[in-house]
Amino acid sequence: MSKSNQLYHLMQLAGGTFPSGGFSQSWGLETYTSGNTIKSGGAFKEFATSYLKTTISRCEGPILCEAYRLSESWDMEEIEALEELSCACKVTKESRESSLRMGKAFLRIISDVFEDERVDILKNRFRTNGMTYPVVFGLACGFLEVEKDEALRAFVFSTVNGLVQSAVKLIPLGNTEAQKILMELQNEMEASTQEALVWPIDNISNFCPGFDIASIQHETLSVRLYMS
Repeated sequence: MSKSNQLYHLMQLAGGTFPSGGFSQSWGLETYTSGNTIKSGGAFKEFATSYLKTTISRCEGPILCEAYRLSESWDMEEIEALEELSCACKVTKESRESSLRMGKAFLRIISDVFEDERVDILKNRFRTNGMTYPVVFGLACGFLEVEKDEALRAFVFSTVNGLVQSAVKLIPLGNTEAQKILMELQNEMEASTQEALVWPIDNISNFCPGFDIASIQHETLSVRLYMS
């Protein structure tokens, strides 16, 4: 596969129009905005930076990299063990179900779009519960022979871009301010990528009580636009 085709595949998988369901998630941001804890672009930027430093750098990013490695060895027992670990890292019900829901949708779509026997095997193997999003994204990028660091950058950007789009509706932010914040977060996104690339899978951590509390509280909000 040519480099250009790899890039196009990656942009498609991580693009905002790919129907994996990321647009319906706020990952706790809705809880913070409903309580007026986050009501400005500056406060949102702090939220996004914290999300990068915890959930992405030392948890989902390393999990994605490990899934990418397993796309080559194709050890199904190791893939299943990684999936169990990825689920276990999602402490709250909403965060776990949201990741599984996104992963299941992602897997279903790439099974229909890309002709790869391994994708069909995964779809059948995890048909009941689905797969968490970072695991299936990492495997898919490995199958497509996208460079690991570029796959991770795309995942990181897609996650932050989704948060920014949620902030546009929830705070709300103007589109220009939102794009400025997205650009200002580039250094943090790259730092998160670099840390995730070298973070040992045995040391992954998703410790950020504030996000977990927001996720738990989100289940009982009287008005909700998002699923997490």
